[in-house]
Amino acid sequence: MPRHAARRRDAALPAFLGSDSVRIGVLALLLASCGLTGCGVFGSSVTRDATLTSFDAGTVLTIEPKFQAYYAADPNTADFYLSDLPAEAFADDADLSRFSGSLVHVHMFLAPKAGSTPIAFSANSVTVRHLIIAEGQLGQYSGGGFLLPKGTAGDSSFGGTLKDASMRLTARTPGFVDRLGAAEFESGLKVPKDVSRAKRMALLMERAGALMVIKSRPKILGKDQDVAAPEQPAEEPAPPPTVVPEMNTKPEEAPKP
Repeated sequence: MPRHAARRRDAALPAFLGSDSVRIGVLALLLASCGLTGCGVFGSSVTRDATLTSFDAGTVLTIEPKFQAYYAADPNTADFYLSDLPAEAFADDADLSRFSGSLVHVHMFLAPKAGSTPIAFSANSVTVRHLIIAEGQLGQYSGGGFLLPKGTAGDSSFGGTLKDASMRLTARTPGFVDRLGAAEFESGLKVPKDVSRAKRMALLMERAGALMVIKSRPKILGKDQDVAAPEQPAEEPAPPPTVVPEMNTKPEEAPKP
C-alpha cells in the first residue's frame, strides 16, 4: 500500500486549462465564487491534513484533503468527510479500481461539556472510518477517539483536535494487504458546512463498504477472525438411564414333596 504522494492544491482543475494565465484567471474566478471557507478545497481555513500511523511498523499514511465537508443533525451530532480522491471518483457509476487515495468519515456522537462529560483524549466522542483505495483494492480501518471541538456543530465551519484514535483493519477486498496493523488516526479538523457535498461523499463510503466482502472481527486466541467459525453441531440429548430391575438374591426354596 504505497504512501499517497502530496498533491498540488490546483490538482482538481481540468487538464484542458492550458496556459498559466488561463489557470490563474479560472482560479481567481473559483475563489471569488465559492469563497475561501466555503468550497472545501482552497484556503487556510480548512483541514490541512490527516494521518494514520502504524503502532508497530511506524508507517505513516498522510492525506491532504482536496474535498471536505460536514453536516450536523443537532448540536451533539456531526459527520465530517475528508478525501484526496479526484472528483470523478464520486460519480455514481465510477470504477473505483481506476483510483488511488483515501476517504475519511468522522462521526461525532457527543459534544463534550465540562462538568458533564469526560474531556480527555482517552475518552470517546467520535467514531472514525478511513477508507483506502490502492491499486484496485479497498481496505477500511475503523476505530474511535475523542474530538476536542472548536466551535459548535451547525456553524459554517466546525471541527477541533482529534488524536490518538485507535484504528484497525475491519473490512477489505480479497487482494488488499494490511501494511499498518494496529494504528492511530489524528487530524486538526476545520471543515466547511456543506450538506450536499457531505452526503455525496457518504454515498461513496457506503458503496465501497458493499465491495469489501471480507469483514475482520476482533482477535480471538491470537487469530484474526476474518471468516466466521463453523457452527458446532448441537449435542444430542443423553439417553435416559437404563433402569435395571432388582434381582431376587434369596435362594429359591426346594419344592416340598
